[in-house]
Amino acid sequence: MPLIKIIATGGTIANTGHGLIAIDDVLKDIPRAKAMAEFEIFEATRVRSGQMRLTQWLDVARAASAAAQDPRVDGIIVTHGTFTTEETAYFLHLCVHTEKPLVVVASQRKHDEVGNDGDRNLLDAIRLVLTPEARGKGVLVTLHEEIHSAREVVKTNQRPGGFHSLGRGLLGHIEDDQVSFYATPTRRHTAHSEFDIREITELPRTDVIAAYVGGDDTAAQACVAAGAQGLVVSGYAYNGRPSADQLNGIEKIAAAGIPVVLASRGGQGRIPVIWTDPFIQGDSLIPHKARILLMLGLTKTKDPKDLQRMFNEY
Repeated sequence: MPLIKIIATGGTIANTGHGLIAIDDVLKDIPRAKAMAEFEIFEATRVRSGQMRLTQWLDVARAASAAAQDPRVDGIIVTHGTFTTEETAYFLHLCVHTEKPLVVVASQRKHDEVGNDGDRNLLDAIRLVLTPEARGKGVLVTLHEEIHSAREVVKTNQRPGGFHSLGRGLLGHIEDDQVSFYATPTRRHTAHSEFDIREITELPRTDVIAAYVGGDDTAAQACVAAGAQGLVVSGYAYNGRPSADQLNGIEKIAAAGIPVVLASRGGQGRIPVIWTDPFIQGDSLIPHKARILLMLGLTKTKDPKDLQRMFNEY
């Protein structure tokens, strides 16, 4: 039988009215799973995903990388809470070198709630990992019988269908008779990424600054004073622009050598190349994913031109 490595982190998929349980106990309620594969489980952490820390990201990514290098392992599943599913998935998408299927799965309802969606989602994740077409597509996220790319997916609400790939659509669906792909990611990821978790020991501080009416550069200056090595502006749609009273101070921060990436707070659409130096265009990444790419980019360089190249490629 195929061997699937499950890296458990907690979250609603393993939550009950009595607290978080082991993923082994979740699998016991999905008898079909045992007929499909053998499982090797590593519990990286057991937290609600709003409690996820950068050190735990490193632990999860290293465990996924080790599983990717293990010739016994056919595919990898990461169980996760929904608050930060999209962030953890994109981090893995950028720094785990593998062609093996790597799927992040979550649920919107607790394991012991009426209408629990987690059991079906986990079963779908198993089916997805065992699908040959899932190889080489980077990190995939599945809930609600849908297949999303880690780059595009975002949680929009708390309902079972609350995950969407904004502006660029689903990769496919998981139905009773088959797993169907209709699209594939085109940007660099996983095996083709220049970032490798095996070479990363820590992640530089990066912060997100929100643009809003009446905002000034106080938050940006405070982040720099706290040690931020880079900033992302969650700026006005469509061009990522900060507010008028933020602009001058943020321009000075960028000119002083701290990279500043512009992203759209609207969540859809690409940042057009209308700015001259010192800003970096965040392409179509939502602000908190632009932060992840900037964070990893800063482990390589602080050169705005090279960082811009990364945003163009990933």
